[in-house]
Amino acid sequence: MLSILVFALSACSMPRIVVFNDPLSAKEHIDLGVIYEQKGMLDLAEKEYLKAVDKQSTWAIPYFNLGNVAYKRKNLKGAEGYYRKALTLDNQNPDIMNNLASLLHETGRDDEAKTLMEKALSLQRKDQYLDTERTIKGGE
Repeated sequence: MLSILVFALSACSMPRIVVFNDPLSAKEHIDLGVIYEQKGMLDLAEKEYLKAVDKQSTWAIPYFNLGNVAYKRKNLKGAEGYYRKALTLDNQNPDIMNNLASLLHETGRDDEAKTLMEKALSLQRKDQYLDTERTIKGGE
């Protein structure tokens, strides 16, 4: 009889909502996003990069990767915004400078693009950066 009463009372109680916390770190969301991006699954990649931003909003890499996704979608204005945000968070990152410079060249802003490439190359000399610099200088 007591068990029937306990069951009846529990059936009338308010339901409890279970909330799971995201167990992944910002880096793990980035890693997952990169996998999605490499497979061409840009919507899923973007979601993972945004989760990384939520976890660690002062880290430049999620914004950089969001810029790359926007660029792949031909959203140059969005890509530029993400690259600029990434650069404000890590103003010594030559990869960010290279991608932003390439976008600026594509949109006809070669003066700023050249300045960024000079800085990027002063920090690190990579073939990709030299290619970007040649492309920009070729557009003169």
